[in-house]
Amino acid sequence: MITRGQAYADAGADGFFVPALTDASLIRELCDTCPLPINIMMMSGCPSIRELANLGVARISHGPGPFRAAMELIKKNCTALYGG
Repeated sequence: MITRGQAYADAGADGFFVPALTDASLIRELCDTCPLPINIMMMSGCPSIRELANLGVARISHGPGPFRAAMELIKKNCTALYGG
């Protein structure tokens, strides 16, 4: 992963997105060694937003999680209202 981050930097990228990384020690290591700002996707098992910031994460993405949760709530409410 560190090698990939360096390769991204060498290719001119301005950030490094690592969507499935949830281990705090690995996140810290990546933030400490990669020359690019690190973007982590918030997911189950991920450190808190505050902890990610303290680890050095520059950007936190939420992916499709909030959209999916909203759609499930809409579905539930529509089913309750209209049956189904």
